[in-house]
Amino acid sequence: MIDILAKILGYVMYGCSWLLGNNYVLALLLFALAMQILLSPFGIKQQKNMVKQAYLRPKEMAIRKKYAGRNDKATMQKMQNEIMQLQQDAGYSPLAGCLPMLLQLILIFPIYQVAVRPLEFIVHLSKEACARVLEFANEMGAAIDAKGASAQVQLASWLANNRGAVEGANLTTIVEEETINVSQMVKDLEFIPDVTLFGYDLGVTPWDAFGKPYWWLIFIPLLNLGLMYLSQFLTKKLQYQSTIQEQANNQMNSMKIMMLVMPLMTMFITFKFASAIGIYWIFRTMLSMLQQFILYKAMPYPKFTEEDYKNAEKELKGKKVSSAPEGYVAGDRPIRSLHHIDDDE
Repeated sequence: MIDILAKILGYVMYGCSWLLGNNYVLALLLFALAMQILLSPFGIKQQKNMVKQAYLRPKEMAIRKKYAGRNDKATMQKMQNEIMQLQQDAGYSPLAGCLPMLLQLILIFPIYQVAVRPLEFIVHLSKEACARVLEFANEMGAAIDAKGASAQVQLASWLANNRGAVEGANLTTIVEEETINVSQMVKDLEFIPDVTLFGYDLGVTPWDAFGKPYWWLIFIPLLNLGLMYLSQFLTKKLQYQSTIQEQANNQMNSMKIMMLVMPLMTMFITFKFASAIGIYWIFRTMLSMLQQFILYKAMPYPKFTEEDYKNAEKELKGKKVSSAPEGYVAGDRPIRSLHHIDDDE
């Protein structure tokens, strides 16, 4: 399924490369922009859902104030049921934001495959042909790690400079008992992605850039680190958090640890992958932050005054009980059950 989606998205990346004169870096920027636009309906839906939740805050706080000071399980359960009923009546569903996030997560994998396997998904060189060219490149002294996640990016860079050698060689591979002429397949390719920036090869990893003329590539993972921290800070500031989420974030040290660890992991990964992959992540992070800021400005969360909270409390107290709760006996005083401790109020 991932490969099928990656092939479809590969044609998008092919069009980006064609429009920008085969410049892989600029094509990555245009591709990242196209993917951001493609995923924007999910972001819009998620923002609308959070705005709807934010409008319920005064009533939610009124319910919480009603049960303040009582921490027993039955009372907490009753409070949560009332909050859930409030959300249901307003048409808000806590699960409504899960589908957009899930779809975005699903699409991340094929998008990533397009970025790290350009020969296979952009120029449509078969997997077997890629393996044979990679083998030939290493025979010629390229020293590309065949198991590396960015092997095809490095191979595309090598192939762009050594295409004539591959075309002149007699490279074949066998697929389903049929011999395929790999050299001819390479010759038939319309273009090979130009994986360079300022004349330097982006197929190399920043880890290998220390002490080399292209040492400045080490700033790619460092920039990823800074942008990831900034993205998490922006998300925390701009995304609406309910009272439950705020309490959980304040109490869970694991959340704070994740905010520190994730950017560090991103930096480590981009150090070990081809520099082009780190540049793509930079583009995606910047565009995601831009979209988040635009949506926040276009659909801002409501701001409430003390009067709004007081009105919500008055409205809650003025609510009539629609039916007698359990424990009421006709002509007798109500039995005070913990589950209905406030019903007579």
